[in-house]
Amino acid sequence: MTSERIPKLLAIDDDQAWLSQIPEIFDDELDVVTKSSIDDGLVELEMSYFDVVLLDLNFTGDNRTGFDVFKRIASLDSTIDVIVLSGETRPDRLIQIINAGVTRFIPKPSSPKEIRQAVRETIAARETKLRAVNLAESGDGSSALLVGSSHLMQKLREDIEVAVSSGAKDILLLGETGTGKEVVARTIASRADPAKRLIPIHCGAISDGLAESELFGHVKGAFTGADKDRASAFEAAGGGYVFLDEIGEMPLHQQAKLLRVLQERKVQRVGSIEERPAHFRCISATNLDLPKSIQEKKFREDLFYRIAKFTIELPPLRKRAGDIPELVSYFLAKEKHEITVTQEAMDLLSSYPWPGNVRQLQSVVELLTSRCKSGIIRERDVFTALPELSQMNGIILKRSFLGRQGSALVLAEKKRFQNALEQARGDRSEAAKLLNVSRATFFRRAKELGLVNERLR
Repeated sequence: MTSERIPKLLAIDDDQAWLSQIPEIFDDELDVVTKSSIDDGLVELEMSYFDVVLLDLNFTGDNRTGFDVFKRIASLDSTIDVIVLSGETRPDRLIQIINAGVTRFIPKPSSPKEIRQAVRETIAARETKLRAVNLAESGDGSSALLVGSSHLMQKLREDIEVAVSSGAKDILLLGETGTGKEVVARTIASRADPAKRLIPIHCGAISDGLAESELFGHVKGAFTGADKDRASAFEAAGGGYVFLDEIGEMPLHQQAKLLRVLQERKVQRVGSIEERPAHFRCISATNLDLPKSIQEKKFREDLFYRIAKFTIELPPLRKRAGDIPELVSYFLAKEKHEITVTQEAMDLLSSYPWPGNVRQLQSVVELLTSRCKSGIIRERDVFTALPELSQMNGIILKRSFLGRQGSALVLAEKKRFQNALEQARGDRSEAAKLLNVSRATFFRRAKELGLVNERLR
């Protein structure tokens, strides 16, 4: 726990023996309040703020269920994380629990260690979400770069600080498409000197004819349409930064001229023999393998060594999947969306390799929110937005798909039915009695679990 404020937990359960253990499980780690009835729990929620609620689903002598309490909690404060405890094992009920928007589901019986771990992870996730929300509300244009607590992101931030503090004049950013190279460039420029400009030039998006004038400027009469002098991007920077995006796509003849500008800090405008001094710093970026381009004679080796004096590598999102929940929270908060993402949906988002990196994740979050009518993003919504997920790792998309957590619960129920069948020596009627369900219910659930088929019936 990193927060200075001690997190508050409310446990609502009519099992007094179990309830008395909760404060002991967390010792002084949490501020724990326990209530043994639904009404007392709701009154406490209305009077005080809580971070997490541990909620039982069934209460003896009360027609209301934990779902009724959950709906009431959501209406009081949708930011509270609710962890449901229950002995429920039916797949249809498990789907209902998970899809309701609860933070976690813990099957009973559960050990104090399991409870403690689940609450710790939930509070850590709350802190991560809060950090993302604070960044989104800060108004800092480079906030997206700061989202993520992985060691790769920590190293990236350290590299940026070194680049700024060292006053590096030529910086090369390496990274796949969508990793945020322009965001890094703008962050470096704003931190080095907020009063100075950053002039972006996309080396692969301008025609060869215009590139000379765009980069190096021209004098009046240099070519048709040149009715006045134009300063180069390097001159216009005025001591600020020129950002050469996708520099690996620059034609070789332009690379030669760029090399001279970087070496001499002087520019020869198109149509002029005079060299003009230029005060600038240069940030180059590419998603290409420049050493390979050098071998293929597509990129100058001497230019590579010039621009790569200080290199920063941006990690792909698949190598820092642990940052995905924080990024999702950031994008939701940035657009002022009060939407809950179920744990199962978040697990799916975290399992996807994201070939388009952060840019693709942002687009998918925007798609999910535009389609979300209930205020909850569920696993089926993620499958709809990313249909290729159903083909990954042998996953078969089914209506009853429960994700990692739910699948474990279904396996537990399958084992329970198998044990009953073994005790009954294959007699399904006897197995149904052992499980205290009707024969029809037993057959239906056993069929869902793959334990019987129509032929055996």
